[in-house]
Amino acid sequence: MITTNMAERKRITRIFKMRGLSIQAPALNSILNVLKNEPPTSKDDTLFAIIDEIKEKMTTVGGGGMNQCVVTTDLLEDVVADMSRGAKDVTEEAVQLLDAFKTPRLEYDSMRKVFSLVEGGKSVCGEAVDKVDMFSQRYSLIHQRILRQDIFQPKLITARGGTTGSGGGGTTHTLTPVESLLGRSGRRFLLGMIVQVEEGKYYLEDHTSQVLLNFSQASLLTDGFVTENSVVLVEGEAIDGVLHVHHMGNPIVENRSDSIKAIGLQNTDIFNSIGSLSELEKLRDQEMKHGQDGMFVVLSDVHLDFPAVIEKIELMLEGYSDFTPLPIFVFMGNFTSKPLSGASDGTKAMIGYFEDLAVVITKFPNIAAEGRFVFVPGPNDPGVTGVLPRGPIPNFFTSSLRSKVKHAVFASNPCRMRFFSKEIVFFRDDLVGKMRRHCLLQPRDFGDDDVEEDGERVRRGSSVHKLSQFAVKTVLDQGHLSPLPLSASPIYWQHDHALRLYPFPDALIVGDRVDQYYENYEECDAINPGPFSAGFNFV
Repeated sequence: MITTNMAERKRITRIFKMRGLSIQAPALNSILNVLKNEPPTSKDDTLFAIIDEIKEKMTTVGGGGMNQCVVTTDLLEDVVADMSRGAKDVTEEAVQLLDAFKTPRLEYDSMRKVFSLVEGGKSVCGEAVDKVDMFSQRYSLIHQRILRQDIFQPKLITARGGTTGSGGGGTTHTLTPVESLLGRSGRRFLLGMIVQVEEGKYYLEDHTSQVLLNFSQASLLTDGFVTENSVVLVEGEAIDGVLHVHHMGNPIVENRSDSIKAIGLQNTDIFNSIGSLSELEKLRDQEMKHGQDGMFVVLSDVHLDFPAVIEKIELMLEGYSDFTPLPIFVFMGNFTSKPLSGASDGTKAMIGYFEDLAVVITKFPNIAAEGRFVFVPGPNDPGVTGVLPRGPIPNFFTSSLRSKVKHAVFASNPCRMRFFSKEIVFFRDDLVGKMRRHCLLQPRDFGDDDVEEDGERVRRGSSVHKLSQFAVKTVLDQGHLSPLPLSASPIYWQHDHALRLYPFPDALIVGDRVDQYYENYEECDAINPGPFSAGFNFV
């Protein structure tokens, strides 16, 4: 028996050496234990599969040197654990939720022209410099994106007098800094942020200066809303210190893959889970094998104080109780039809509503034990409200539900989720209403919402749908969930990056009070489930 064991140890050691690896004695003991449980006919297949996984993991980690070729016990245990995972384990590890206040911050250094990913977790109490940096970074991220577009790529003059460049044979333009308008005549192209320096007067501001705007002759070249604090491309002429705008539009966008190529994969890995291209490919392979059956069920405006809402939730859960795997349920606020008072009766009522929901969920033991629930707060829900991003609903209100539903998570607003290689952003806000109230110019190709039919005012669905399209396009063009005046949508200056949409997520789910919609814009799926309390709609 001892002779057989020694021969097997030598054989395995020799196989590892033939593959360019050296195995430590404790790791060799571990691999013998693993192979002992395998049928004799499949031992070699298992051994070679383990070696292939070890080499792939070493290649992914990198680092070079002698130690890279040594198989340790820790490395072997990691590889065997990965190979032993079932579909359920892979799917559970593929879901990762990121709180807004822990989101790393993507920064762009316009002098060095480099990106960096800075750890989050800063205090909500910022200083004046943080407000300046907030707007500066918003502008810089869009500015570098615009300069990569063909229309703004300079042409190179060849030896024969011709021109060449990424702009091709089309016309190219140059962005003029605001400070360079002084003493120059003629039309210029500018990129800047619209700011209101004094009551009723709007200026275009960039890193160099600001100039008073005259919108009276302006025409929009793009769909969407133009609001204060939005970054716009402007074609206009400066006369007597005033920029007379002829044409204006939202910045040119780029899809997620192009942004990641420009920024670098590691600088976009906010989940700290995709450190290299090989890891990304591995996640995509797992997604093809195990993620195709994954499903999200998203509800917005889940008014728990309405008995009919509780009844419909129970009916919905009953319909999904037999699904394998179970969907990920995302409930977005507001969780009551009107704000509750801070007095004891309002607090008790809120606790009672979540207890009622817990009772409904526990009627389906498999959903209560295995189902994942994510709760995203709305503007009127308990907690610190009125400023974005906002934290989760306090534990005081939700302790009963969390004790009965194993995988219930109360998230921030907004929050981000990784599902295998995909990034999904969940955001609850009345986007369409806010943007419509604060837009500075009438959106292009948009008429009155109501039309006259048989003497009555009738809501025209196409116009309502256009408003939703405009809101989606605006936040994606701006690369920000709330490109609005701070008076209308206050933001924690040090956490403004949690609201950015650059690079684009794979999916943006906005809980808005308007009708349900779906849009695909530059490979980003934008979805609004619609108010569940109004028509029991969900996606």
